[in-house]
Amino acid sequence: MDMTNPRYTSRCSVCGKPARVTLGSASYCLDCYNRLTDYLAGVETPTNDNYQILALDAKGHTVEFAVERYSFGTHSVWTAIEQVPDDDPRREWGYVGRSVSIAVDASQTSQEEAYDALMVKAQRMVSHSSMRALPLSRGESAETTACRPGQALYANETGVARIEIDNHGKKSVVVDGQRFSPEQFVDMLSCFEGFDLYWQVRNATDDPPAWL
Repeated sequence: MDMTNPRYTSRCSVCGKPARVTLGSASYCLDCYNRLTDYLAGVETPTNDNYQILALDAKGHTVEFAVERYSFGTHSVWTAIEQVPDDDPRREWGYVGRSVSIAVDASQTSQEEAYDALMVKAQRMVSHSSMRALPLSRGESAETTACRPGQALYANETGVARIEIDNHGKKSVVVDGQRFSPEQFVDMLSCFEGFDLYWQVRNATDDPPAWL
């Protein structure tokens, strides 16, 4: 099963929409795939997958998320994906948006319960900043290669990062919705030189840590 095609160049075998999932020789959009998987597992398909979530980030700005559901029969994964228009100026400095996910028992959890749990997790995630921006005067150089126009970026004492590898094998680290190279990420942490670094790897669907 291939669920990773970023361009969605094929079409759904059932309805003709852009395909998101390939099963053998057949391709399906997310809606048709979910209905088929739910039917085969004997679970009820939610009547409405087209939810949106509005959350407030650490600066009080409204963040809009679109919600997607993937059915795996016995369980479903719900994901809230931040909506970042193509013409958003933040994209110029590598902003790709934030996302949060939860996994639920498809036979025991209602769509309202899943949506509520995802909304709570999204709010917790976006209200915590994993990095801070320090202003740069004109002509001033930064001690870090992680920058925005007029700002140098440094890691906070606690944070969340996501490792991504593109189709060409290029590695990057996404922090607060912004993509950085591994070298830039290390530079962000250089403000804590001499300190010990502890880390904990968590699945995207796990509950956030207690400090978040």
